[in-house]
Amino acid sequence: MLAANDFQSLRSLEVLRIDENVIENIEDGTFRNQKELRELAFGRLEYIYTLHLNMLFYGLPKDIQYLSIDAYVGTTLLLGNIGRPKGSFRFDLNGFELKIGENYPPFLESVRELKLTGHTFFIKNDFFVPYFSHLESLEFSGDPERVFINYTGISNLHYLKRLKLVNLNFSNHTNPGMTFWNLKQLQILVLYNCHLNFLTKMMFRDLHSLELLHLYSVKPLILQDGMFDTLPVLRAVVLDRVDFRCDCETAWFLEWAQSTRAQVINLQQQQCVWHYQKLNLLSTMEKLCQTDVQYLCYLGTVNIISLLLLSALSYRFAYWPCVVFIFRLRGYIERQFGKGWRRRRQRRRGDGLEAEEDMKYDAFVSFSSRDEAWVLGELAPRLEEQGQPRLRLCLHSRDFEVGKGIVDNIAESIYSSRRTVCVLSRQYLRSDWCSLEMRVATHRLLEEQKHRLILIFLEHISPFELNTFHRLAKLVKSRTYLDWPQEEGERIHFWERLRRNIAEVEMDAP
Repeated sequence: MLAANDFQSLRSLEVLRIDENVIENIEDGTFRNQKELRELAFGRLEYIYTLHLNMLFYGLPKDIQYLSIDAYVGTTLLLGNIGRPKGSFRFDLNGFELKIGENYPPFLESVRELKLTGHTFFIKNDFFVPYFSHLESLEFSGDPERVFINYTGISNLHYLKRLKLVNLNFSNHTNPGMTFWNLKQLQILVLYNCHLNFLTKMMFRDLHSLELLHLYSVKPLILQDGMFDTLPVLRAVVLDRVDFRCDCETAWFLEWAQSTRAQVINLQQQQCVWHYQKLNLLSTMEKLCQTDVQYLCYLGTVNIISLLLLSALSYRFAYWPCVVFIFRLRGYIERQFGKGWRRRRQRRRGDGLEAEEDMKYDAFVSFSSRDEAWVLGELAPRLEEQGQPRLRLCLHSRDFEVGKGIVDNIAESIYSSRRTVCVLSRQYLRSDWCSLEMRVATHRLLEEQKHRLILIFLEHISPFELNTFHRLAKLVKSRTYLDWPQEEGERIHFWERLRRNIAEVEMDAP
């Protein structure tokens, strides 16, 4: 117990520390004569649930620089008109569930350094730290198992230069990163076992003056890539004890530590967690991420090879179907809005014969370059120069327009001819261009539903060989074709049949 006259004669006392004592009662006016007092520490206060600071001093000493109170459970501090000290002032509070009774005591604005140790500190129901609006240094030690306070009010301390948070529980808050917003003058930040799972770039967005970052975490901590980009004057990162996660997402931090001008202290002693085991961070990351790079190289090589194989197969099997599809689309548009419209109008007028006669050629001859000698030496002279009627043939080596694309020449020639004659041989089946001509002619056959395709076999091709070419095999099974006779006497009948099939005119069904 401290009585009112215990220190009555000590008028010049400057330092008084009785914080190692248990105090059950303090009478009013106990420190009324200590006007020269600079430092005062008292406590522990047991069973003192209301402490009137103003009544202890009858006016706070003007030169006091340090005041420490070790309170007890549920103590309420009443400041009253205690006044303000002249210079900077440090205030230490230790206790459980401490409260300040007044709504907004002016004394709090004079505090420059504040150290809190305990559980909860309130003014009414609010965390009272933001009421110390001119704080330059704050140290707050709590109990992560019992303290459930919204710490975001710390962001209102715009003059704060040093911040140390010990044993707090940020994991209970939805947005703990807001705690460090607006602290543009903060120079030193110590986070000691604060249950932060992540440190992100957004959390440190306003810490432009931060020079020292001190970290300690008993739980695995994830550092977001680029989190130090907003700390332009950072000089040192102290890793007291930080357990990282053993994955390559942490590799960026090791690269940053090697390239930055800031010192990264104790990096070699740090550990990472791997399947509930703690391993050395540097050696584990070197092995793990090197393996990942090799695996990525393997995947990249496999993908490139697969892409090359797919490209080759696509060119082999899908190139010509794509070309034909594009041609069909173009042809469809042209026929819908061009020549096709005029032909349909002629058919509606009953001018089918006239439409047939308007064709530029009687037949387009599709053949392989290996069979060109037979076409120019036998087929063309027989049909164009001998017999009646004389026919107009389209041969690609002779009649294709110079300078125009091959596909366009093929398309226009087939659609400008009343018939298409395919001169089939094994060389023909191996030719991509001949295959394209066959596809276009087949498409026209299916589209116009007329007998416009004539097949001539220059040599015998077995059904087994034809089965590889599904479209041609289907045509051979469903349509009559011509075989080039080996006997000279049979060739007269061959030419007559061929000429008749080319020259005959088909009328559209009514």
